[in-house]
Amino acid sequence: MAQEAAEAKINALSAELKLLRKGLGIQAKTLPAIVGEQLREVCGVHEDDTPGTVRGKVVETLRRLIEKLPESHRGTARIVLGFGTGPNERYTQRLELLGSGADRNVRTMQRRADDVIYLIAEAAYSTPWPYGGGSAISEDGPWHTSALAVRLTLTGVAAAEVFETRRVVSHVAGLADVEHAISLAHPASTAGQPDLSGLGIDVVAGGEVHSVRMVSSSRVAFSLRPPQPLDAGDEHEFFFRIRVDELPSPFYCCTPEFACESFDLNVRFDRRQPPQRVWRIDGEFSKDAQDPLTARKPLFLDNAGEVHTGFRDLRPARSYGVGWQPAS
Repeated sequence: MAQEAAEAKINALSAELKLLRKGLGIQAKTLPAIVGEQLREVCGVHEDDTPGTVRGKVVETLRRLIEKLPESHRGTARIVLGFGTGPNERYTQRLELLGSGADRNVRTMQRRADDVIYLIAEAAYSTPWPYGGGSAISEDGPWHTSALAVRLTLTGVAAAEVFETRRVVSHVAGLADVEHAISLAHPASTAGQPDLSGLGIDVVAGGEVHSVRMVSSSRVAFSLRPPQPLDAGDEHEFFFRIRVDELPSPFYCCTPEFACESFDLNVRFDRRQPPQRVWRIDGEFSKDAQDPLTARKPLFLDNAGEVHTGFRDLRPARSYGVGWQPAS
């Protein structure tokens, strides 16, 4: 069954790559809009990523996967997907170019193109994901999280406070900033974006926070700066607090961009208004994490009004955490 599931994933990704190679391939203006679900997963694409970010992740991931192919297939793979070709050379023109260079007809080159697409998809799922979880792009990412611990305190229906301890490992020399982001759903009382003036982000230990900004209608990004730049292999721990004046949607998730080895989450509810039910969100696509109707493992409050759960080997672009149905 495991082999069948793996084969199904490879075939699904192959189908998405065949759609992507059409027309101008990776140079197409529509690339960010046509990236399929399997490719988004492999490339670590987030739901709130900008089109430019999506393009960058897809192009870089495909570039790395091509480099993992046997040398005899790399040239074909680059031309098939549009790497290094003219800005207006469509797929059939690229095949003709490839066929003339190899003294083969277009039909033969179409079969070779299909074969190389399959090999790329196979490489995507056979590539060991670093630190137990991740995607092809995270292999050379600037850092990964070795341990994440979050304590979320909810007080009535008005406010929430997050205490996060995050230990990161640098993959590069001179890492001066660790980019971070949180998603906040629109409060029910607000028609526009969340109000940053009501969002408090304070580093308790381990550095400083700067460049707090909205990167989408519901996503807030900021940078964490350690006391001194980190060298490759260095570990560093940040401890910071986030306060919100209005309660976000009734769930809290970690959706990592890079690999995360472990995530421990403790949620403390207001004992005067306990939730009707609580559930575990384990590796779902971010767009599905808010759905309260999906069947999930239930969690139960202890005598202190808290729930605790943990995750290991988190995969980029997947959501892990806790959801709940508020008291009526």
